[in-house]
Amino acid sequence: MATQHATEAVRAVQHAATLLSGIDWLDPRQARQLSPMAEAVANMFMVVYYQAETGRVSKVDFQEAMASVRQSLKGT
Repeated sequence: MATQHATEAVRAVQHAATLLSGIDWLDPRQARQLSPMAEAVANMFMVVYYQAETGRVSKVDFQEAMASVRQSLKGT
């Protein structure tokens, strides 16, 4: 099951990167709208990176980062 979730996550990140690469410019209003989600996703990536590098991320750390991402999605 973990492999399936990892594969889905890789696909989601690749899809997001593809979409983001098509953005030519964000004005300040658009950037403010995107900012909370960008921060939550960046924090999630830091948790994933730290886990990959050290293996020291707790399940609670991961769950908190995911909760921030989910909360940012509710605001959209």
